[in-house]
This record gives sequence, structure tokens and C-alpha cells, in this order.
Amino acid sequence: MKKLVLGAVILTAMLTACSKKDKNDSNDDNVPKPEQPAVTPKDSLTIYKDLEFDVTGTSSTVGVAFSTKDGKMYYRANLPKDGKNIDLVFAGVDPGNLFFSSATATASHGFTFDNATITEIMNSPSVQAFDPAKFDTLSHGSALSNLAVKEDNSFFSTTYRGVVLFKNAAGKTGVMKVSAADGQRVKVTIKVQP
Repeated sequence: MKKLVLGAVILTAMLTACSKKDKNDSNDDNVPKPEQPAVTPKDSLTIYKDLEFDVTGTSSTVGVAFSTKDGKMYYRANLPKDGKNIDLVFAGVDPGNLFFSSATATASHGFTFDNATITEIMNSPSVQAFDPAKFDTLSHGSALSNLAVKEDNSFFSTTYRGVVLFKNAAGKTGVMKVSAADGQRVKVTIKVQP
């Protein structure tokens, strides 16, 4: 009988010890965990930093076109024939007349794309259209929803440190901040609605 009671006491002690959780143990599977968002929040922005576009018209290592849909930079050597995903083409190869263009308007600059879509671009918008000082703090896509982006056929020079506005064929509005420009390349950061 002593063996039976002793066995029951030991079994009870083992079960009790195994069922107690350390108060500092936060890996309890029964505690609800916050849900992680599976998709990008609607009011966020997609950001592409330090993209470089070729000013010389000859570089094979600096980009000439960009897709905000894919987040992909295209170089002269890998330009696709199908331009359906290309939003922005850097076509200004004169340091005094730099500009971004829609993939539909690049034939005169030596680029032709099948299925190209229209992107409206304002290469040097007024401060009233978008204040460049607000670019660094821009964090909500809704802040771009009411921007009136209309093709302006303008250009900028290597001294420009402003913004370029665009609206792609999918209706996504974006802002590029020109952070550097010289006779070789233009460096930008892009913020676009997801």
C-alpha cells in the first residue's frame, strides 16, 4: 500500500511540476499573439532609395528606365521590348535639359517599347503643386491622392534639387526627389502609392 501511495504522490508531483509555467516564459502557445499584417497597409508608400539614371546616354551600368510595379531598374543592355511595366524613362541626355518621360514618348530618344503605358510626368513642378521640403516627412499615400499631375514637358538641369511628380497608368501617384545630378547621372529617391 505504501508503494501505491508513494507512486501516486510522485506522479502527482511530476504532473504538477510539468504543468507549471515559468512566469518569465513568454512562449505560451495559449496566449493570443497580435496579428501581423499580411499585406501592405493601404495608406503607406512604396519607397525606392538612391536610384541612379544615366545622363551620358552611353552607360551600361547606370539605369535608363524604372518600373514602380516591379521595383526594377532597367539598363540599356536589359531593356525589354515589352514596356507594359515601365513607368519612368530617363531620356534627357543633355546636362542642361534633364527629364523623365513616359515609355510611350521615348521613340525620339532612341527607346521604343511595345505595349507601353502612359505615365503623366511633371519634371519641375511648382512649390504650390508639391513642396520639396515635405518629401522627407511624406509617409502616407493618401497625401498624394489629390495631386493634379499633368504632363508639363519641362526639364531641369544638374543644379536642380527639387521633385518630379508622376502618375502611372495604374493611377498610382508618386514623387521623385532629385538628390544629386551631374554630367554622368541623376540620383533620385521615389515614393509611390502601393
